[in-house]
Parts: sequence; structure tokens; C-alpha cells
Amino acid sequence: MDQAEFKQFFSEYAQNVDQAEQQYFWKLSDELMEGIIRQHVPADLPSDAVLMDAGGGTGRWIVKLSAVYACRFTLVDLSEDMVAKARGNISAANLDGRVRIVQSDLLHMPKIADASIDHIVSIYSPISFVSDPILAARELYRILKPGGLIIMMGQGLLNALASKINNFQAPASELRQIVAESQVKWAEFVPKLNMFTQESLQALLAGAGFVPVRSYGVPVFTQPGPEDFDPKNEQLSRISRALREQKDFHAAVLEIERRYHAEPTIVNRGMNIVAVARKAE
Repeated sequence: MDQAEFKQFFSEYAQNVDQAEQQYFWKLSDELMEGIIRQHVPADLPSDAVLMDAGGGTGRWIVKLSAVYACRFTLVDLSEDMVAKARGNISAANLDGRVRIVQSDLLHMPKIADASIDHIVSIYSPISFVSDPILAARELYRILKPGGLIIMMGQGLLNALASKINNFQAPASELRQIVAESQVKWAEFVPKLNMFTQESLQALLAGAGFVPVRSYGVPVFTQPGPEDFDPKNEQLSRISRALREQKDFHAAVLEIERRYHAEPTIVNRGMNIVAVARKAE
């Protein structure tokens, strides 16, 4: 990814990402993701264990997870703007003593020692933004302790194709290029992103040495509206409005997503693909 493009995108993104749950599509996605983490990362992590958020942005997820886990945290992110926001958020949450913040590319993290991290989460698809996913997976393997888990999210290839066909009526040449490259460009201001199936994301981790555990789609049935990508998080799509205003609907959708989102034949419907894998003892 071009460095100027990267800086511009995340400079703007950092300003409003912490308000993402105001759009209830993203609130639903967060609820699904938190459920996956709780299912796989034991709640009784010791206080000296380290849970790393790889591509952790503004620290939004570390603040969330600090209410669940009594451990220490490491946040790694390349964007200067995201890291600056993270420092403020971590301080505001009184977590300075429990969180280490490192500004670094996931491809090369020299400040993180070998086998020093107990578990890794990587949420809302940092692996889709890196220039070399294989190198990033190998680096994450290096820093994880034997027996540790990685929970990695990447953007879903098949869902992206469905969206490009049905929502955009993209040119045939663009559709064929997405299939050939497993990459997509959503808008002029969004960098070209790496896309994954459950098979390709688990293969990526297996190629780095991890042992695959399980895959999920997040979400598999619920589709965002154009308003859900409003960079200022001010607009409200039909689905976000329904999820916000109809509590029974929200509860039913969450229940249905959780019932089916790990079914192997359904995972690839996911807007995002989540792969859980372990580093062997």
C-alpha cells in the first residue's frame, strides 16, 4: 500500500472509529466478535499474561477486553494517528499500567520479543491492509508463545464478490480481477484490500506454522447499508435503525448469527472471515 494513501486513510479513520457502535450494524458485529474471543480465550488469564491486539488502532478493543480479562495488553499499530488516539483512550480508561503501545508494522516487530505474547487478537481485518500477509503471519507466529491462540479477522472474498455484483454492478473486468488477485478496492479513498475465504485464511496461518482450530463468518446473514460506511458515523442505514429500535429483532438476529456463523458451509458468506488457530506446544 502506498504510504501517503495509508496515512491519509487512517488519519481520517482515526477521528471517528471509536463511535462505530452508533451504527448498530457494527454494534452487532462487535457482539459477535466479542463472543468468539470469549469462547476461545480463557477468562481466567493470569495478571502477568499478555493479550496482544495486532493492528489495534485506537485501543477500542483493548478497553473492551480489559473489562473481561485481568491480564496485561500489548497494542501494535502502524498508523501514527491511530496510536496517538490509542494513548488518549488508554489513559482515559486508566489502563496505562496494563497496556504497552508499540507503533510498528505487523510485517516486522523488532520491539516484540520471540514467544513473549500469550494470545493474539486481530480485529476488523488488519491482515487485509498489509502488503505481505504471509510475512505478517510468520511474524505473529514468532512472537506468540507455544500453546497460544491467534484470532485473526480478514475481509471475506465471496461476500465482496456478491456485493460488487449486486450492489455495484461492477464491470466484468473488475470482477475477474478480484477473483484473480483476491483483492478489492471499495472506493477511491479506500486502499486496495486483501480478501480471504475461510480456506485461504486458515491456509495462510497454517503456512506460518499455526494449527487451525475453527473459522467464523462475521456476520453471515446481516448486510450493511451504504450509510454504515459513513466515515463520520452520523448516517443510519435501514438495518442499523432496525437493530437499534427493535430490541426483539436485534436479539433474534444475534441469536441466528451465533447459531450459524461457524457452520463450515456458511462461513464463507461472512462479510469478514475469522480464523482461530494455535501455535503448537
